[in-house]
Amino acid sequence: MAKNQKSAFKYQLYLAGGIGIWKDFFKPKYSEFFNKKVYLFEPGSLGGPSDHRFMPIGIACYDLNEINHADALLVYMKKYRPADGSPTGTDSTWECGYAISQSKPIIMLIEDLDHLDYYNLQWMVSFSINAVLTTDEKVAETCRNHPKFVHTTVLYAPSKNQLESKIIEYLTNYYRSIYSRSGIINYQVDERARDLFGEKRLAEMTFTETTADKTIYKLLTGLKQCRFNNDSDYLKVCEIERKVSAHLRNRLTEKNINSALAAVIKHWAPKKENIVSILKHSIVPPFLKIKNRHAGIIKTRPELFFELYDLVNHHLIREQKFIKDPDFPYEMGAIIELYNWMNTYSLDDTFDSSDYRQNIPTVWKQFGRRNAIFTGLTGHLLALKYLFLIARPKPQLAERLAGILNDYNELMYQGQVLDLKLTFSSSQKKKLLNKLGLRAICKLYIKRIYGICGGFYEAVGELAAQAGNKEAQVLNGKQIDKISPLIGLYYGLIQMIRNDLADYLVIEKISGMSHSMKGISHSDIKEGKIDLPYSIAFYSSKLDKKEKRFLFTALADKELSAKDKLHINELLWKSGAIDLTVDLIINLASHVKTTLLTEYQETPTRMKWMFSLVDITKEILIPFKSLALSHGWVKYQYDRKLLRTISDLILQLESTPRPKRIK
Repeated sequence: MAKNQKSAFKYQLYLAGGIGIWKDFFKPKYSEFFNKKVYLFEPGSLGGPSDHRFMPIGIACYDLNEINHADALLVYMKKYRPADGSPTGTDSTWECGYAISQSKPIIMLIEDLDHLDYYNLQWMVSFSINAVLTTDEKVAETCRNHPKFVHTTVLYAPSKNQLESKIIEYLTNYYRSIYSRSGIINYQVDERARDLFGEKRLAEMTFTETTADKTIYKLLTGLKQCRFNNDSDYLKVCEIERKVSAHLRNRLTEKNINSALAAVIKHWAPKKENIVSILKHSIVPPFLKIKNRHAGIIKTRPELFFELYDLVNHHLIREQKFIKDPDFPYEMGAIIELYNWMNTYSLDDTFDSSDYRQNIPTVWKQFGRRNAIFTGLTGHLLALKYLFLIARPKPQLAERLAGILNDYNELMYQGQVLDLKLTFSSSQKKKLLNKLGLRAICKLYIKRIYGICGGFYEAVGELAAQAGNKEAQVLNGKQIDKISPLIGLYYGLIQMIRNDLADYLVIEKISGMSHSMKGISHSDIKEGKIDLPYSIAFYSSKLDKKEKRFLFTALADKELSAKDKLHINELLWKSGAIDLTVDLIINLASHVKTTLLTEYQETPTRMKWMFSLVDITKEILIPFKSLALSHGWVKYQYDRKLLRTISDLILQLESTPRPKRIK
């Protein structure tokens, strides 16, 4: 069939199967039902010899080209003895393996239960099947409950005339899911969140008839005199959060969490309905339902959890999973996001005096600083309690998961202390910049972003590794325990560094990319926060004293004009700080892809989700380049040694001791 004729079809398939099998079985039974809506290339139609020893090399090259251009493989293999006595199926299995390496979906045509058993024996092939196509109802029903095919999509066509339609429907959904997978995950997380965090259930989870924990109640007494508008008060909040986590470690039960919640509520003291309203407001942005949209707002932490969890649980039947409820990974994502917004952002926005997140007033802005602080304290404990709710069938697992999140809470508030230290919001604090130097600032910055972001993603990776029965699917369970948190760690650092850089994206005029979650560009600079690109520029030998003085003065200037913002970007561009930061991001993503993701025992068609998730491109450079070209900015090459130094400082985090977990 000519190339232009092929293009008339929506999808192109390659038939993988022996020539003898095609000639004796497939051609008389199935060929007439294809090439009406779907183009199917049948290698046997090329007329090659039945004795493969005399097969022309040109046919092999032609077949390979057809696989490369196919949208999927239709596989029809069965027991068969070739005329030359060679092993059966060798060519077909090679074709399947090659297509899998190219991330092309594999559809198996299965006729009856004996045929299904044949594929069951081809265990490396069955492991990689994407879909089963059959006209036999018994085959369809058996596949849905078969341990080897639990991960496959079953395409049941009651008649052969429906084979093409079933394939079209499947491939349309398959290729749509490549681009909409993120939205689908987030939509499911949102659906579970609206049930878990509805007003009635939220009130039930927050208010319990139990005695307040005396230790925590005493700790919170230290907040009575705080006005929550200065570093001293914020440091006290961080200290209390760390002590609450330390107090709960190794005694995480629902009873103890309820007692801790009672202590917080007793100190907080507003009316019950007011507390619920404040808590609900804290989680409005991530779970906001958007009219006429069937996908959730992007939430990277739940996505990361889902993908890492799915990698080592995808092939398990329901009975093999720790938590059999199919909603479990989405509920985990919802709880992770609740912790992120109700705890992390409620407190962080108060410390930074940030007015908005995703164009919605922050908790402190809407309800005052004290209410925001107690929202954060409550969010920490509620997240732990919700973990016990969704993992109730397996209490030991709930305790393990709660332990991971509780330990991170202690780490995060160490990071918040560094965040305050690196916020040069006064002339006195800004003087420290000249004393510290670039290396010291970089070390502090890396510790800061690890504490407030990288460590959280690391915890998400550990939650994913521990939440599923990975040993039932993979042989390297201990390695998964090690690499999943590291993938999370690097993904969090990549996101944080990229978000810091995106904070300089002035402006909607030059880019469709969103700027910071806080709704304004240069928000970190206005708050007095030092990030990586700003630090590199400030200490760069490429800038003169006047330029450095401008950067020094601009820091913590809440009245930055559009001209000031543009000049800041010019100096970051001139010093090479933007290029260095982008190259650092790309290097970190490459490290994850080449040294960590390769440890997973999965096929390329499965791994592409994770590769896609961590892949960060140079797209973020485009708006900066546009500005540079339009204004004629000069750019100097950054110091390659500095890139290696910063990379090495980040890689050292891999050897940082981790807390011992409950087994």
